[in-house]
Amino acid sequence: MPIIKLDKINSNSFWCIWEITETVDQLLELITLSKDGQKEIDGISHPIKQKERLASRCCIQELVKKVGKEYHGIVKDKHDKPHLIDINYHISISHCFPYAVAILHKKLPVGIDIEKPVEKLGRIAHRYLNKEEFADSEGDVKKLCIYWSGKEAIYKLNGKIGLNFKRHIRIAPFTLHKKDVIRSEFTVEGITVRIALNYQAVNDHLVCYCS
Repeated sequence: MPIIKLDKINSNSFWCIWEITETVDQLLELITLSKDGQKEIDGISHPIKQKERLASRCCIQELVKKVGKEYHGIVKDKHDKPHLIDINYHISISHCFPYAVAILHKKLPVGIDIEKPVEKLGRIAHRYLNKEEFADSEGDVKKLCIYWSGKEAIYKLNGKIGLNFKRHIRIAPFTLHKKDVIRSEFTVEGITVRIALNYQAVNDHLVCYCS
C-alpha cells in the first residue's frame, strides 16, 4: 500500500498522497466502490486513468478510516464535486500520474490539486493569471504550477461552476519554497472570501490545498 503521506493538518482536517504502483486489479481489491463509482471506472478505457481514479478513492478510504468512520464510497453532484456516502464530512480529490491525493475536513469545504510543472503552463498563463500574478511568476514553471494548481484547489473548494480563474480567483505574490502558505481569495456573487492556500512539493510534483 504505497501511501507516502497521511498527515493531520489540524484537529478537523487530514490529507493523503498515494504513489501508484499497483495494477488496476490490485487497486480494485483495495477499494470499496459505490454503484456510481463502479460505473465511472467501467466507463474509463485507459488503464492509467483508471488507476488514477481508483488511487484517489483509496486515499479517501484511508482518510475515512483515519477519522474512525466506515467508508461506503463516494458520489458526485451535478458540479462533479465528490461527497462521502452516509458521512457528513467534506472531501476533495486529485490525481496526476503516478500520484493521487485527497483531503478531508470534518466541518468546512475543502479543495486539493496536484500537478507537475510543465512548459505548457507558460503558454496558457494568459488564460488563468491576472496582471499581478503574471508579473510575479516571471515565467518560472514551478510558480506557474502553484498558481494553476492553487486556483484549481480553490475552484474545487467553491464546488460550483462559474468561477473564472483569471477574474474571480486571486493569489497573492509569493516567494517560492518547498512548502508554504499563500494569501488568496475568490469572489462569487459579489462576495469575496479569503483563503489560506497551502502548497507543498512532492518529488517533481506540487500539491495545493485549502479549506
